[in-house]
Amino acid sequence: MAKKLIITKPTSRTQLVLSKISVITGILYVSLLLLLHLLEPGFDPSWRFISEYALGKSGWLMNIVFLSFVVSSLSCGLSVFPQVKTIVGYIGLIILAIGAAGIFIAAIFNTDPVTTGPDKLTFSGKMHYMGASLDYTPLAMLLLAFGLGRTVAWRPVRKKLLVAAAIPILLTIAFMASMPADYKFGPGVYTGLIGRFLFASYLVFILMVGTHVRRLYATGANR
Repeated sequence: MAKKLIITKPTSRTQLVLSKISVITGILYVSLLLLLHLLEPGFDPSWRFISEYALGKSGWLMNIVFLSFVVSSLSCGLSVFPQVKTIVGYIGLIILAIGAAGIFIAAIFNTDPVTTGPDKLTFSGKMHYMGASLDYTPLAMLLLAFGLGRTVAWRPVRKKLLVAAAIPILLTIAFMASMPADYKFGPGVYTGLIGRFLFASYLVFILMVGTHVRRLYATGANR
């Protein structure tokens, strides 16, 4: 027997504002990342990580990219917080917050070049890698898709949310699989390229959530 869907409170204006902030900063971080490819052509996008743009002349833009994503991710989570009513959804929100905290750390501490050996990493580089390792945003999005899908208001876009969350999950698997066994990066390694698509793919979920929050507010769903 199918579980009964959960009826949630009407979408508030605060949620609407948060969703707009999420979408705007989400578009901003992807746009700035694309701009960095033009400003810093010396970084081969196939194997150099996006974090390394922070080491270039326009490095401050990479820090803004990370910070913009943090704002976008947290705003996205807060915009749906009132609609999350399941344990799976709450776990998703917690993981989303942890991921945002990790990217915030990565924004503050610049990375070392990807060619730096483990024994030569700087304190900043170690902190950056620690922060980046906390980014489980794809998992958070998947759990949120399941959690929100249990409600009446979000059931119509459940499949779309799951697809939007599945894309970064698959890209994460591809990213890990593309890592060279000896961790020696160079031409012929495509981890950097996959990482770019992965980071940009978060925007799909963010846009989908933002669009539906605005739709719910406009239609007065559940009011």
